[in-house]
Amino acid sequence: MQDKKKAVPVKGPEVKRTRRDRGELEDIMFKLFERQPNWTLKQLVQETDQPAQFLKEILNELCVYNKRGTNQGTYELKPEYKKSVEDTGAE
Repeated sequence: MQDKKKAVPVKGPEVKRTRRDRGELEDIMFKLFERQPNWTLKQLVQETDQPAQFLKEILNELCVYNKRGTNQGTYELKPEYKKSVEDTGAE
């Protein structure tokens, strides 16, 4: 009976992430979106090493969440930010 205990799923250690300054994180986000137009929340958490909830707050301001289509489940910069990024990249 004891041999048949339920195996507990092994989770990675819970890492506490510290929040960065909001302005600094926005700059990082713009640089990431220059590299790639669409990101999942999981990818962004890994790249920025920020708490997911804090990241979501900023993403709601800067990005559009794609619910359908080929980029389903990803975030994309809002059009007004895309233009400013392209302008600064061209200079």
